[in-house]
Amino acid sequence: MTRFEEGCSISCPPLFEGEAYSQWSNVMEYFILAHDFELWDIIEEGYIEAPKKKKKKQRSENDTKAKLNSRAMHILLCGLNVEVSKKVSTCKRAKEMWEKLERLYGKEEKKDGVPSCANLLKSSKVDGVLALDEPKVSSNSCYSNSYSFDELQDAFDELYLEFETMNSKFKKMILKLEVENDFLLKTKLDFEKQNEILKMI
Repeated sequence: MTRFEEGCSISCPPLFEGEAYSQWSNVMEYFILAHDFELWDIIEEGYIEAPKKKKKKQRSENDTKAKLNSRAMHILLCGLNVEVSKKVSTCKRAKEMWEKLERLYGKEEKKDGVPSCANLLKSSKVDGVLALDEPKVSSNSCYSNSYSFDELQDAFDELYLEFETMNSKFKKMILKLEVENDFLLKTKLDFEKQNEILKMI
């Protein structure tokens, strides 16, 4: 009988402890999207707090966004260990927090001395691989002109995760456009019906 290891909890966000940021951020994005699409919108787009003198409707919309921001920040903080959370604890917006994590861990991330995906793609080694040159394994790959198979595999995995993230965003945009299109179509039909009624009067 096959036994499977226990998976992650669907009610607890993935924990980030300062390593493998790209994997964590990808899983965290799906975790947040699974809870509420609007939470991810707040993280991606942020929000500007409306002045108190604004109309009731605008204040109500602002209150809704403020609640979403608080929920998004809470989920993000629950997914960070104590050391990492200290670095973003002064942030007032979920978008600001996410961007700070990206600056601190995303851009400079290296795995076991392997350059980030962007640097690897710019390197002469990848040019060599694309030209079907035979790769040379080196113990000090950061400073050599060659990368091991494992290093290239890590870079490929990172690229694939980025592709999956972009694909997810694209699908979400398509879904939004479909909803908006349905709404506009319904509005058009309503106007046409009202126009017909007015003609009959």
